[in-house]
Amino acid sequence: MILKKLAKYLEPMGLSINSYFNMAVRQLVIQKIPFEILAEQEDSNLTTRRALIEAKAKDLGIIPDGSPHFKNVDED
Repeated sequence: MILKKLAKYLEPMGLSINSYFNMAVRQLVIQKIPFEILAEQEDSNLTTRRALIEAKAKDLGIIPDGSPHFKNVDED
């Protein structure tokens, strides 16, 4: 699947996967690793997105850090 994505990306530039790999290897030898190594991000679920938004809001001071936090709806 990743090779199909790569081929689709390279086609408009007139590059094959083989020519791209050859070019990338040459650049690696010349420049070492000239790019940040990242992993593909998976789509996060609703709970994770909400937690990230809450953490960012606390970081920005929108929600005070001392605000109550509940693990379930039955807690008082």
